[in-house]
Amino acid sequence: MARSLASVLRFYHPGDPGVDLNKLLEDIAPQSWSPPPMLRFYDRDGAPLGVACAHCNPLPLAQKRIDLHALADTGREEFFETGVEPYFSMIVPVKGLNGFPQGALEVVLPLKQVNQTLAGTTRRFLLFTIVLAIGLGTLIILIVRWNITQPIQRLIEAARHLGAGDFRSRVKTSGVADLDRLTDELNRMAAQLEELDSKRDAFYQEKLQLERGLRHAEKLASVGQLSSGLAHEIGTPLNVISGRAEQLLSRMGQGDPGRKALESIIRQSEQIAGLIERLLAFSRKDVKCWEEVDLKTLAREALNLCRMRFPKGGGTVNLELDLAVRHMTADRNAMRQLFVNLMLNAIQAMDGRGWVRVISVMAGEGLQIAFEDSGPGIPAELREKVFEPFFTSKDVGEGTGLGLYIATNIVEDHGGNILIEDRSGGGARFVMTFPFRGKEAGR
Repeated sequence: MARSLASVLRFYHPGDPGVDLNKLLEDIAPQSWSPPPMLRFYDRDGAPLGVACAHCNPLPLAQKRIDLHALADTGREEFFETGVEPYFSMIVPVKGLNGFPQGALEVVLPLKQVNQTLAGTTRRFLLFTIVLAIGLGTLIILIVRWNITQPIQRLIEAARHLGAGDFRSRVKTSGVADLDRLTDELNRMAAQLEELDSKRDAFYQEKLQLERGLRHAEKLASVGQLSSGLAHEIGTPLNVISGRAEQLLSRMGQGDPGRKALESIIRQSEQIAGLIERLLAFSRKDVKCWEEVDLKTLAREALNLCRMRFPKGGGTVNLELDLAVRHMTADRNAMRQLFVNLMLNAIQAMDGRGWVRVISVMAGEGLQIAFEDSGPGIPAELREKVFEPFFTSKDVGEGTGLGLYIATNIVEDHGGNILIEDRSGGGARFVMTFPFRGKEAGR
């Protein structure tokens, strides 16, 4: 303030009536200062000229002279007292246009006001410091929570999931180097645990399959023992029946009408004997008796053998034949049993009413035989199970679950394969593919 006023007053004389120093001091003095600062002027000899004050009565200041030549360009600061009130003053030189001292200007401010200003500044600084500390503390807490607390919480949650057996849990990196290294190690451990868990599940599944295979083997062994007993028990009366029928047949003439019945008895006895022998050896892969088989005759014989399984109230099953290839080289008894098993399966599914279609065609380098029926068909989820031993969807007492399993073994004995396909219009469709043997391709 003192230097600003000194710069202004270098163009004016303090005694100039056009210069209102009180108004000038009022314009530049802070409005909040009470009492406001006062001005005292000195002439070029250093004698005081007068006092100015904005909105106040000038206090009686001690008369004193100053040495302008000893006054530095930057001015001089002083403390003094008038009565009991201490004051602070700043004296600066006022120079003319030629640079020579024209006088001096003194700004006097009560020290009380200086102290109050400093106290207010101190309070504002403390308040600013407190607010800044609170803001910085809040910011640090947020940064710590975002960069440390939340990543650690995610690591804790991932560790809990791993402890609970969820090895697919992974943690995203947070951008903090140390935590990211810990995160990478945790994710690597989770991946290793997941791999070990997959291997363990695969091992248990394989073990379960082995256990199922052992149970099936035990069942098959039981069937073998049962079949041996049945063969022994059935063989004796069957030999008696067959022998008596052959004895009666030898006594009849060629034109005797009873010969057909006896021949049927002998043929069915041989069929039963073949079935028993097949049951005893259905696990063998070799087929001993190869001969030319008429598929049309074989299909009709199979249907006649299945008529005894028609419902008691009667049933009608129509046999439809579409045989592009009529003959094949195979084991006749085994193929008869194959046709019987497939027809029985169809008749039971249709409840004895409907139709069965047998189709034979050449398929590439093999012979394809298909069995179709008008039944409800086989659900997709059961198609892989129907060929397993002892699997059946029938009620208790209506099936053993060995029919399609034995059929599969017969097809494999002939070097072929069997599968189930979708048939347009519904119903089941069993497709068997056999390799060519002999000259059946041209028949």
